[in-house]
Amino acid sequence: MTNFNSTTPLNVAFQGEPGAYSEAALFEYFSGKAAAVSKARFEDVFDAVEDGTCQLGFIPIENSLAGSIHRNYDLLREHNLHIVGETTLRVRHCLIAAPGASMDKITKVISHPQALDQCRGFLNRWEGGINAEQVYD
Repeated sequence: MTNFNSTTPLNVAFQGEPGAYSEAALFEYFSGKAAAVSKARFEDVFDAVEDGTCQLGFIPIENSLAGSIHRNYDLLREHNLHIVGETTLRVRHCLIAAPGASMDKITKVISHPQALDQCRGFLNRWEGGINAEQVYD
């Protein structure tokens, strides 16, 4: 069993690049007393915990804006791991563009699929329509 009160920081895997919402939630949950280990895919988070590279994995499973993250429920069933805690984090997205760009000239938004899902209502109201392109961090 992992000792959450240890003076040695825990290595905790999360999916995404440094600065991702999962990393922010991780730091908030552990009050900054964990070493965040970035992983490219959710599968990599589970693998890091199973092979002992990290003591814990930190993954989202529910999102109030976009619903359940079904892949992570599937991974919980596939791996011999279980949930030991939970937290919430308010997610705020910003639309950024080049200097001088105006809303009526923007035709394409590029973002992570989860962020696009979270902003679907805003994007669907876009006058003239918008092309949403998915990219992964």
